[in-house]
Amino acid sequence: MINVFGIAHSVTNAVNPPIQAILKVSDGETVNPDFSVTPSTLEILVSIKVQALSASDLQHLQNINQSSDMRAVYLKGGIKGLNRALKTGGDILHFYGSDWLVTHVLEEWGYGQWSKLAVTRQTSPAPE
Repeated sequence: MINVFGIAHSVTNAVNPPIQAILKVSDGETVNPDFSVTPSTLEILVSIKVQALSASDLQHLQNINQSSDMRAVYLKGGIKGLNRALKTGGDILHFYGSDWLVTHVLEEWGYGQWSKLAVTRQTSPAPE
């Protein structure tokens, strides 16, 4: 099988180099003695490429508040979007000094070889 992600990645590195991010994957939850719930996450260091969302991406996401700070992220691997019924998602990428919630999987290629994600900023970067 042709490694499309690898080919595109090597060609675009000059204009859009990859950056390091921490992927915080939902790993279940713990019910505390007072019946409150504490989410559990697994943190993984990943390499990502970040871009602005295209007009067609925004059109695809028309039901999401477009005034939020959103980006498109390309990531090697398969990430699942938020699906409460299937209890998947809630994954967060940490880059540019902020947490970014994976709000939608825009594309997935080769059964989890790579994904294009829509992410929404959750926290603002600290002032310098």
